[in-house]
Amino acid sequence: MPKKSKVFITRCKDYHLDNVRETLRLSLQHLGGLQRFVKKNDRVLIKPNLLSSREPEKAVTTHPSLVFAVVEEVKKIGGIPFIGDSPGGTEKGIERLWRNTGMADVSEKTGAELLSFEKAGVYKKEALSGKTYFISRQAIDFNVIINLPKLKTHTLTLFTCAVKNMFGVIPGFRKGEYHKEAPKPKDFAEVIVDIFSLVKPQITIADAIVCMAGDGPSSGEPQYLGVILASEDPVALDAVAAKIMGFKDNEIDTTNIAKERGLGAGELSEIEIIGENLPDLFGFDIKLPSNRFLRLIPKFLVKLLAPYIWVRPAILDGNCTNCNICVENCPVKTIHPGDPIPVYDYSNCINCMCCHELCPHRAIYLEKSWLSKMIGR
Repeated sequence: MPKKSKVFITRCKDYHLDNVRETLRLSLQHLGGLQRFVKKNDRVLIKPNLLSSREPEKAVTTHPSLVFAVVEEVKKIGGIPFIGDSPGGTEKGIERLWRNTGMADVSEKTGAELLSFEKAGVYKKEALSGKTYFISRQAIDFNVIINLPKLKTHTLTLFTCAVKNMFGVIPGFRKGEYHKEAPKPKDFAEVIVDIFSLVKPQITIADAIVCMAGDGPSSGEPQYLGVILASEDPVALDAVAAKIMGFKDNEIDTTNIAKERGLGAGELSEIEIIGENLPDLFGFDIKLPSNRFLRLIPKFLVKLLAPYIWVRPAILDGNCTNCNICVENCPVKTIHPGDPIPVYDYSNCINCMCCHELCPHRAIYLEKSWLSKMIGR
């Protein structure tokens, strides 16, 4: 009988550092101890989700308490910790990102160096799919990678956690190019899995103390779950996390594709869950992305009813500050400067949701046709 992947679920009531430390200690104990993975003088990349310059309480980014606790554990063994990510799009001001997300404070108190994946060039890597990717040199030159994703919903991929978090090893402006090349959700999921396969972490520890529900990954609502998930198998961790959030079996494309490629266990029958009982975590009634219903409609009906069933990004006038971040980050340049707000050219929109994801003011929402509103209720 094949050996099952293990996913450890440990309760953590809040982000108080002592509570996070204890939960992390138990999680690492389940994994056989961090010393199984990290040796003295190893260079260790700690890879949180730092999508944008949002404060920790917004539940957009990995909480600094978890990053802090992981850095401490790496240093105890004698490893050399680095904290690195690439924010979404072409966000300017990396210092602001470090400061607002709490990473600057972690670095100052622990001595862990902060790395911007926008610097030091890229490596050209070819995935088994035959596609070529340009991955930050800053993300690859390490003995060990510890993946620290934030559990969130996502309007394009439905869900983001362990596998999707590794998309952050792509420097900012190149992310838009991959969105442009693979505009459909399943095609984009293939890209994500390609990148994951090229930069696969040794351990994943997911921040699910407060996750994001609704129209994530940045415009949803924080929702308390009170757990941390840990595994050597990021695909298995994603399968368990998606089940906790309320997605149907085999609904998450990135998990399905990674499973098909032999990159991890994607079926609950292949996974041993240790710690909390999975059914005990089903009572949170997590709100899923409002455009999810489109995935549940048979494809032939979607094509037939395309003029009447649509969901697209649109701007809330009252929230928009006309900062033009959506204009700068649109992969197909279909959003144009305007007064008092930017203007969409929907004839060229690929529904990648980059504008929705990167708007710092939550000024972009999902506009739905009348039939979509009725079906999505």
